[in-house]
Amino acid sequence: MQITSIIVDDERNGRENLAGILSGHCPQIKLAGQASSVTEAINLIRQFQPQLIFLDIEMPGGNGFKLLEAFESYPFEVIFVTAYDHYAIKAIRFSAADYILKPVNVNELTDAVERVSRRIQEKKENERIRFLQQNLLRPASPKIGLPTGDHVQYVPIESIVRCKGEGNYTSVIFPDRKPVLVAKTLVEFEELLAEHGFVRAHKTHLINLKHVTAFVRDDGGCLILSNGDQIHVSRRRKDLVKERIKTQR
Repeated sequence: MQITSIIVDDERNGRENLAGILSGHCPQIKLAGQASSVTEAINLIRQFQPQLIFLDIEMPGGNGFKLLEAFESYPFEVIFVTAYDHYAIKAIRFSAADYILKPVNVNELTDAVERVSRRIQEKKENERIRFLQQNLLRPASPKIGLPTGDHVQYVPIESIVRCKGEGNYTSVIFPDRKPVLVAKTLVEFEELLAEHGFVRAHKTHLINLKHVTAFVRDDGGCLILSNGDQIHVSRRRKDLVKERIKTQR
């Protein structure tokens, strides 16, 4: 299966380096063109109707997110290729979109291409980009993408009661629906959710403070949650949890 693609990056060396790696390691990629700006990219997309866009974020005259705003629907997949930017990467990770960091690692690139190739074969609109746009427009109330099997569930962060670590997996628990098991570690969820009122109460439990109804002071302490769960607080985390509860209310 050939995948028509374009590269969007304001740096010529970045475009040529990526094109060279794709040529040598991703034979399914058919490169239709390269763009150095948002305006050039829009013209290329309309001309070639690519199935996949390799998109840099920071560019003069408008970033990669501005490019996406030019389209009402997303019949293409996107792999963001960018230097580390805290805000941008967080938004992308919340939406379960694909990204790789510069300098480009061959294994990360080929893995990302394989993932989007499978999605392209399904011929579905790119819901990841739609939710990324929504999160960028409404950063105060984002939804998080939970990849499960061959699809992604998008849920409001505030609806999550807690996350329970299970080795390389995390069980995301809600008050009124079945838990969702995601192939991400609890540490990854902690990195994403710490700024949204979540605190690590125990090595295996990440708690949404909005769902804490009571704090029972015994031993390290115990949190009573809105769904009736009782979660033990480890002694070394007790002071942090108490402080976070005070600042949350």
